[in-house]
Amino acid sequence: MTGTEARETVPQLLLPNTKGFRPKPAPRSTAMKNVKDESVLPAISLNSADGLTVLYGQPHATHIALQALVDHALTGHPVVYLDGLHTFDALLIGRLARHRRHQPRKALSMIHVARVFSAKQLERLLSHCLVGALERYQARTAVISGLLETLSADCLTDHEVNRLTDRMIESVRHVTSQGFSLLCPCPSVPSPMAPAHRLFSTLRSLSHRCIHITPSPSNPTASALQFSHAPVAQLDRAAVS
Repeated sequence: MTGTEARETVPQLLLPNTKGFRPKPAPRSTAMKNVKDESVLPAISLNSADGLTVLYGQPHATHIALQALVDHALTGHPVVYLDGLHTFDALLIGRLARHRRHQPRKALSMIHVARVFSAKQLERLLSHCLVGALERYQARTAVISGLLETLSADCLTDHEVNRLTDRMIESVRHVTSQGFSLLCPCPSVPSPMAPAHRLFSTLRSLSHRCIHITPSPSNPTASALQFSHAPVAQLDRAAVS
C-alpha cells in the first residue's frame, strides 16, 4: 500500500461550521520520533466499559494510544479519532498493523478521523458531533488527542479558556454517561499555572482509569505504567521491559 493509498483509506469526519477557515496542512506525526523499538513500550487495551481513560506523563503517550487504537481496530471494532495534535499518521498505523501480521487496510478502514486546528473546533466536535459519529459508525470508543495542547494556545483569553474547559468537562461527562469510552493521551503534564491545568486535573478525577507513564526502574530504555482506578483505588505498578 502506498502512502497516498493509506491516507485515502482513512474515513474522515466533517468539521462543523468551518466556512472561511483555511487550515495549514497538518504536519507529519512525530509519535515515533524518539521510539526506536516498539517492544520497549507498555501496552494498554481499549474496552467499551472503560469509561474515561487518561494516559499521561511521557511524550510517547500518544504512541501507546495509537498501539491500543490499532489493536482495537484489528479486532473488528470501529474507533473514532479526534485529532487536535496532528498525531494520526496512516503510514504509522499501517506499520503497526503489519507488525501484527495484518494488512494496513484492515485497521485503517475501522478508524474514523476528524482533524481539528483549535480548541474551539475540538470542543464543538466533542460537544455536538462525537456521540452522533459514534452511533453512525457503530463505535463504542473514541480517542481524543490534543485536549490540553489546543487549550494552551496563546490566542485564547482566560475567559475563553475557562468557558472551553467547562464545556469540555461537561461533554466528557455526557459522552461517558451514554456508555461510550474515551481515551485521552496527554504527552505533557501542564504546570499548576498553565491554562490547561484545571482541565487536566478534572479529567484525572473523572477518569475510570488514570495511567501514569514513568521510566521503568529495571530498564532505562523502557517505561512503566501506574494504574489508578477511580475514585480512590490503590496504585498498582506494572513495569514493562
